[in-house]
Amino acid sequence: MKNARELMVSPSRLGLCAALLLAVPSGCAMPAAVSSLSQVRASSEQGQIVLVPVTPQTLPPPPQPVAAAFPAQFTSAGDFDYAELGPGDRVSIHIWESGTPTVFSATGGGSDLGEVTVDENGRLYIPYAGAIRAAGLTIPQVRSAIVGRLRTVVLDPQVDVRAVERRSALVSVQGDAAKTGSFPIAQGRTKLGELLAEVAPSQKIPEMLKVTLRRNGQAAAVRLSDIYANPALDVALRPGDSVILNEEVDNVTVLGAAGVQGQIRIPERDFDLVSAIGAAKGLSPQDADPRAVFVLRPQVDPAAPPIVYQFDMRRPESIALASRFIVQDEDAILISSAPFSQTRQVLTAFAQGLAGVRSAALVTQ
Repeated sequence: MKNARELMVSPSRLGLCAALLLAVPSGCAMPAAVSSLSQVRASSEQGQIVLVPVTPQTLPPPPQPVAAAFPAQFTSAGDFDYAELGPGDRVSIHIWESGTPTVFSATGGGSDLGEVTVDENGRLYIPYAGAIRAAGLTIPQVRSAIVGRLRTVVLDPQVDVRAVERRSALVSVQGDAAKTGSFPIAQGRTKLGELLAEVAPSQKIPEMLKVTLRRNGQAAAVRLSDIYANPALDVALRPGDSVILNEEVDNVTVLGAAGVQGQIRIPERDFDLVSAIGAAKGLSPQDADPRAVFVLRPQVDPAAPPIVYQFDMRRPESIALASRFIVQDEDAILISSAPFSQTRQVLTAFAQGLAGVRSAALVTQ
């Protein structure tokens, strides 16, 4: 049997017991604490927030959608004549001569000049013909120009000109697409929609995929779904255009007594509060206070107190209003715990802390 000295608790043992009593077990499945309804009301009375109980009169209007449009300089441009050559294009040239003596071949017949590049001034250089203007001309027109020059030095010349590589009419594609890189404007690829069909942009959520078109120092963006819906946005491509595809990433943060907590991706433009709570697996039936569902929204002026919208989810009319409340990027949804739940959490933490104290006492005996 232990004597009284052995049963006395040392100061170090008291410190250990106090630490265990105050500790909250990390494995506990309690929802993260957020302000209660009374605390939110107190903050409103102190002017720290603007509390707005949502009614048909106070329900904020949905955000005005940004008009999906390209500037007039983009939409008014006609189809580009992709058949015309330009600087950087490469063509192959083959020349046949009649009679003797021959100029290009010692044995007569045909002579392959190989590939010739249109220089930065838009010209092709052909032996015995000199520099021939090619920029702005089609392949048949270039052929005729070469024949006209060679007739002064070659008997009945026959010329074959074929395009090898088009570098003067390229558009670039970057971002969230199956194929990226540079693409020449060509038959079947003269419109933005035709180019998008070829590069295969992400189709997971077309209305959240932003299509940015850059041209001559200007840039404008629309959503992929807008291009599908409005033929006027299927603009003609121009050499030097750059198309950037990237997903519009908007999030709302859910905290408190919800099924899951953290950031919820906004998957569509008109994503309402009921859908956001559903994405968070709803209110916790054991812990949530349905009277105290809040949406915290910062104001444009950072010095102004944030607006906090309050929904009483016990009332069907409030749920209907929540289905019309459009959440926005950087909104925070706060779901308070019910008073009885908060009490239960404290008692649970105390009981678990007390169990830790008993275990520590047994270990130190």
